[in-house]
Amino acid sequence: MSDVRKMTSDSLEEMLNIVAYAFQWELSERNVQRFTSLAEHSWNYGSFDENDDLASQVMATPFQVDLFGDRHVMAGIGFVATYPEYRSQGRIDRIMKQLLADCREEGVTLSYLAPFSYSFYRRYGYELTFERAVYEVPSIDWPDSARTAGQVKRLSWEKAQGVIQEVYQKAPKHHKGGLVREDWWEQFKFPLRKDYQYAIYYDEKGIAQGYLVYLLAPGIFTIAEWSWLTGAAFSGLNRFVASHKGSVAKIVYDVGFDGDNLQFLATNPMTHFRVRPEMMARVVDVKRFLKASKKIRNLKKSIAFEITDDVYAPWNQGIFELQKQGADVGIKQVEATVLPTISLTIQRFTQLFMGYLTPEVLLAYDFLKMDENLLEDLKEIVPNQKPILEDYF
Repeated sequence: MSDVRKMTSDSLEEMLNIVAYAFQWELSERNVQRFTSLAEHSWNYGSFDENDDLASQVMATPFQVDLFGDRHVMAGIGFVATYPEYRSQGRIDRIMKQLLADCREEGVTLSYLAPFSYSFYRRYGYELTFERAVYEVPSIDWPDSARTAGQVKRLSWEKAQGVIQEVYQKAPKHHKGGLVREDWWEQFKFPLRKDYQYAIYYDEKGIAQGYLVYLLAPGIFTIAEWSWLTGAAFSGLNRFVASHKGSVAKIVYDVGFDGDNLQFLATNPMTHFRVRPEMMARVVDVKRFLKASKKIRNLKKSIAFEITDDVYAPWNQGIFELQKQGADVGIKQVEATVLPTISLTIQRFTQLFMGYLTPEVLLAYDFLKMDENLLEDLKEIVPNQKPILEDYF
């Protein structure tokens, strides 16, 4: 009998206790409420010892994500924890093997997680896919913007939520691998997490065109999320941020990074700027993922992909033919192929098809095995932009 099983609400107290121990997580009323909400919307896995006590756990939360116009079901992995006396017993290994198999059965095509160790999660087929740009700027150095015709209004969460939801859904940057957010997740992410403040930019016609979620603490203005639909909305909200120069010493902004930054706005480049690695991702089901990709239709001629290594999702190992069929492309897993073949691991497949690394880079560093004549054909069917994620699991 396996030590791994899905947990129900009956195990909530045990789940909270292991999280509190492993992460030194304060079981405050707010944290308990947040965790309970997350657990109710997640698939919760536990490994139990011979006395039926919880030894390890992993939470997988199903979301919809928009990856450059393609909708995928994504499992967000979080609260991976093991009591110290049970470590090095392969419990997380067994949970992840069962979890990934179940995800496949549930139609999941992608999975994201925030690693405590990148090397640890690579064994499960995950790889670095998302980065963040971090600004920690003396407020005096934060670039200002010109006055706009619109206005910024500060609103309560109850009044701001609908506006934030609407602008978030319209902003192009949130369609590069970002979540299609549900109401419960917005509550979890914002008011249940911290005492954020909310500012909305309205244009001269009174239409909301941007929002800012931020924290004010002694001496620090922290931007938690910032989205805009027009240049005027950006300028109006940026002017709002800059207006705090007299009351704070530092402005902090941590944002999904796709290669762009705000340095071009500054009179002098902001020296307290860096790019840091963040979330990892993996494709859970290669065949289903390819079928959901609209760009595959750009394929000029039939090719095949060979996934050479995916121990924890063995259904992905093997050859997938992409057969050009008029305006469509048929996708079939086969034992052997005569088609021109691109060989790579599941990690590199994920980075390639999520846009994190280009075919040229992967080829240059020998992460792709293929005839170089296939390069232009491959570029036609993969994203030419880097992914962005503004959520955390």
